[in-house]
Amino acid sequence: MRLIVCEKNIAAKRIADILSGGKAKKSKTEIPYYSWDDTYVIGLSGHIVDVGFPDEYSSWTKVNEKELLNAEIIYKETKPEIIKQLKELAKKADEVIIATDYDSEGELIGLEALDIIKEVNPKVKVKRALFSAITEEDIKAAFSNLKTVNKNLAYSSDARRRVDLIWGSILTRFISRASKKMGHNFLSVGRVQTPVLKILVDRERERKKFVPETYWVVKAILLHGRKELEAVYEKDKIFDKALKDKLENLEVEKAKILSIEKKEVVKQPPTPFNTTDFLREAARLGLTAPQAMNVISSLYLKGFVSYPRTDNTVYPKTLDLKKILSRISKHHRLGSLAKELLKKKVLTPTKGKKSTKDHPPIHPVGVPKKGELNAIEDKIYELVYRRFLATLSDPSKELRVKIVLDVGGEKFVLNGLRVIEEGWRKYYPYSKVEEKEIPDLKKGDTLKVKEIVVEEKQTNPPGRYGYSKIIKIMDELNLGTKATRPGILQKLVQRGYVSKGSQLIPSKIAMKVVESLEKYAPLITKPDMTAKLEEEMEKIAEGKVERDKVVDESKGILEKVLVKMQKKTKEIGDEVRKAYYWEPLGTCDKCGKGEMRIIKSKSSKKRFVACSNYPNCKNSWPCPQKGRLFVLEEKCKYCGFRKVLISTPGRRAWKLCLNVNCPGKKDKKKE
Repeated sequence: MRLIVCEKNIAAKRIADILSGGKAKKSKTEIPYYSWDDTYVIGLSGHIVDVGFPDEYSSWTKVNEKELLNAEIIYKETKPEIIKQLKELAKKADEVIIATDYDSEGELIGLEALDIIKEVNPKVKVKRALFSAITEEDIKAAFSNLKTVNKNLAYSSDARRRVDLIWGSILTRFISRASKKMGHNFLSVGRVQTPVLKILVDRERERKKFVPETYWVVKAILLHGRKELEAVYEKDKIFDKALKDKLENLEVEKAKILSIEKKEVVKQPPTPFNTTDFLREAARLGLTAPQAMNVISSLYLKGFVSYPRTDNTVYPKTLDLKKILSRISKHHRLGSLAKELLKKKVLTPTKGKKSTKDHPPIHPVGVPKKGELNAIEDKIYELVYRRFLATLSDPSKELRVKIVLDVGGEKFVLNGLRVIEEGWRKYYPYSKVEEKEIPDLKKGDTLKVKEIVVEEKQTNPPGRYGYSKIIKIMDELNLGTKATRPGILQKLVQRGYVSKGSQLIPSKIAMKVVESLEKYAPLITKPDMTAKLEEEMEKIAEGKVERDKVVDESKGILEKVLVKMQKKTKEIGDEVRKAYYWEPLGTCDKCGKGEMRIIKSKSSKKRFVACSNYPNCKNSWPCPQKGRLFVLEEKCKYCGFRKVLISTPGRRAWKLCLNVNCPGKKDKKKE
């Protein structure tokens, strides 16, 4: 009997359907499997074994961090029902084929299953099926060319989870114990999440230190016939008020063209999608990294896109691009775009900088039927579809025109842009270019000056990071892996360290945790150590380093950090506890002396807003009881009190003014 082990049930069903030609039947057991002839296929549920510490180390109050550092790491079965069914099938197997995802995580999941299988059938033959897409072509090719299990690749993932367990458990216990915040309110610290959190905190500090500066933009509104043209003073931003006043008071009727510069600019098509680039583009469509990863993983398991966890940005020569184009040209809505590219005699795809041998860049492999995908799946599929087409398209060409004019002895610039050849932009509308037509003018021509317009503005602080930017930074600094980055960001949101939404805003507690660790354990907050450990994981995968050696070395680093932190336990705890006081919303609108603050009742544990001048002032407002609250710098335009961001699991974060007397509420205007 042949037993095929897949990572998930949905993959098992698809693979069984493909290999059996539709003959496979689903079992009636609690944990389903699929069978035909003498072949059985079972899907796991991700990891069925996890790492942990023995039960005697579970108490956060009785077991100190040093004991935990030296504790044995044990492997615990986490899915007993699946394991029981796997063993039952394994007893009868002559051959086992591991068909989990081909990356370090998938290889480890396969190895976990294999270890369990060998407990009941130690002499069974083992093979490995490697594929990058769950299509008929890919699956049949993989099963006709079976390989061996890559244990080193699995060991690298196992080392990573052991290191993360040790660092996360010990540092989390320490910071939670020190700050007396345990139970549901515990504070987490991690090998990767803390350096990432520091990056977000550093940006917030930059914003708080930023002092806005007034500047002016001066424009000359010119007339060419009835058409208005907008020329901007040669210095985009004017910080000199005297110069601004001089330009504002220019009295001139004509502007003379001093020079005309025309330049043809060629814009190359975008590179193929790797995981990082995909997540960045999905963020521009409004999806968080975890959301985007969940959606594209679902599309992969359904057989519509290739494997989504890849660093590769170069299509391998073995990938038949014409064949893929021909297949996806049958798409009910987007097919005509693929048909256009099929007319090209030669396809010359763009190439990125990274080329790996495990999986090709993300690309479409199947065609969903009309109505088969939900709205978000359809949006992501279209993104992948269009990106693939764009990478096979021609460059776009733009004509850029720069006209310098003399306006009363001062130089103003008129810029124009016209798309000459649309090229790849036709297929990839997510990267738009705004055309600005300029009439046919010549050097020496004059234009009538209608008016001089002055706009007063202020410099803006550096923008907060969204998912797109932080994913790129994590990739550049080697923080986490393509598979773990979305989960790390999700954990920061879940722990209340950053707000849920398009912008990742650190909470006050996040600021204090980072500030405290910077002072007493700076190594934890820096990306260098984490990146070095990631490099060691890669060496394990390449068979150059033993996993136990890497784990032991990381424990040695952690021990030195822990010793320093334990000497400052009280100081760290005191600093972190300060962050649990919410910042004031504004001056009390009743007594004018106290500040309106969010308070949590010691008896009822409920939140409310009250004046700090209590009991002299008993002004109070109700407050939402569910979700995490973040007091923002942004003020309500109606009453001037600071707004609050409410982040609740499963819902989009929203802003709210808590002032019950706010005029905006009376006018029934939404904040």
